[in-house]
Amino acid sequence: MSEDFPAPHEPAQGGARAPLRRQVLTGADDVVPELARLLRAAPVQVLGEVDSTNDELVCRLADPIRRPVHGSVLLAEHQRAGRGRRDRTWTAPARSSVMLSALVRPERPGRPRTLEPDSLHWLTLLMALAGQRAIRATTGLPARIKWPNDLLLDGAKTAGILARVAPDPQGRLCVVVGIGINVDLERDQLPVPTATSLRAELTRTDQARTGHRAEPVVDRTILAAHLIAGFRDLLERFEAVGGDPSRPLPASAVDQDSPMGQDSAGDPRPGPSLLEAIRPRLDTLGRRVRVQRDGQPDLRGTAEDLTADGALLVRREDGALEEVSVGDVVHLRPDAGSAEGRWA
Repeated sequence: MSEDFPAPHEPAQGGARAPLRRQVLTGADDVVPELARLLRAAPVQVLGEVDSTNDELVCRLADPIRRPVHGSVLLAEHQRAGRGRRDRTWTAPARSSVMLSALVRPERPGRPRTLEPDSLHWLTLLMALAGQRAIRATTGLPARIKWPNDLLLDGAKTAGILARVAPDPQGRLCVVVGIGINVDLERDQLPVPTATSLRAELTRTDQARTGHRAEPVVDRTILAAHLIAGFRDLLERFEAVGGDPSRPLPASAVDQDSPMGQDSAGDPRPGPSLLEAIRPRLDTLGRRVRVQRDGQPDLRGTAEDLTADGALLVRREDGALEEVSVGDVVHLRPDAGSAEGRWA
């Protein structure tokens, strides 16, 4: 372990936020050996400041000099104009978050298409699963997925994901998948009351356990390394099954949920399917929800399942089932002042 790798909860020195360590994220500094192959599989670049990592990666598709290859990842220490769903603004102080975008090229020269267009919407949940696992691996915090593109801690949003389809100059389909994770933010630095950060949650849980207020600091570099490697690993395995979320994924050396060893035929044991991996981590299932959809009345009901198409299956208040493919989901709970209250 290199000397500049602090323990995940080591107090910050002088209050300054540490920069991301490029040598670790590119796999040149072998701090996390089990992730090295995946970190070296495609370029990883860290920029100081951009408008948006998603926008920057899309712009580079048209640049013959800087054009990114499949699996390329772009990180930024600060975003001037980060955006979420419905063009909502997403801002955070410099070096306080993990903000990255990854490029997926289903159509690559010299090989058959790896993912069909109708499976591309799964890439958002793929990144959500990678983020959930990275947070758990580096902090122990039990992050949960809110359909279709958020990560929650104790019901509060700590990360958001946004995917964008963009063709390259040859007309080949590309998808840019971006994620932003609130890491080193105090409660009073969070943009809205329904948000949280890894630091805020670690402080809260440590104080509840010990009775003392700690000053935990999550190592953003190691978190980002787990996130990048985890997404690339899931993507490789998802491509190997042709983008079918119901087929068991091939075994993985870095996925804690993938069984190790061999079956009776001597072949590596397959892991769970993508659907099987996501369902138990989906905080939306079993909850009363309100779904906001453009040009349609809000839908209220109980989220019952995730379909093989990635849609949310909602039991409406009249008892009918309805599939929701696109929409903003609000988790509802009883509130002392009203029949329903916003959860996240």
